[in-house]
Amino acid sequence: MLKSMTRAAVAALALAWAAPAFAGGSVDVALTHESIRGEHGAVRAGTAAYLTVGGWYHLDNGQMINAGFHAIDPQNSRPELVAGLGGKTYLFKASGEDTSVAIGLGGFARYQPPNLNGFGGEVQAYYAPQVLAFSSLDQFLDLQVRVSYEVLPQGRLFVGYSHIQADYSDSVAEMDSALTLGFRVRY
Repeated sequence: MLKSMTRAAVAALALAWAAPAFAGGSVDVALTHESIRGEHGAVRAGTAAYLTVGGWYHLDNGQMINAGFHAIDPQNSRPELVAGLGGKTYLFKASGEDTSVAIGLGGFARYQPPNLNGFGGEVQAYYAPQVLAFSSLDQFLDLQVRVSYEVLPQGRLFVGYSHIQADYSDSVAEMDSALTLGFRVRY
C-alpha cells in the first residue's frame, strides 16, 4: 500500500513540475510526536491558480497523499490576508480500513495583521460528503487551525491543532487529533 502511494506521490510531483512556470511557492511541515505532515504549494505564473501536493504519515493511524487546486487573489490586494477557495483530492489508508479516496471541498486563510508584530492565524478546512467519498467511506474531514509567528521575512513557525477524520459505513477512523508544531518557508 505504502509503495503504491509513494508512486502516486512521485507521479503527482512530476506532473506538477512539468507544468508551465510557477511564481514562487511554499513548503509547509507540521509535526506531532507520532505524525508528520508536509505540503508544497505554488502559484501558477500569470494565473489565480494555487496548486498543492502533500502527504501525511502517522505511526499507528495510517498515511495519506493529497493534491489540491485553489483560486486565489492574483493581485494580492490585501497582503496581510492570503486565502484560497477550492479543494483537495485525498488518497489514504486509515488503520484497519481499505484504501479510500475523498474529494474535499473547502479552502484556507492566513491572516497576519501588521499591528500584531509578526503574529498571525491560519485555518484550512476540507470536507467530503458521501457523494465525494468513495469505497466504503461515508464522509471525510481535514481541519488545521494554527497560530503563527514570522521569524524571517520568508519563514513562519506555528503551533496548531490538526484533526483528520474518516467516517465509514461501519466505523469512524480518527486519523489525527493532536497539537502540532511546524514551519512554513516561502521562496
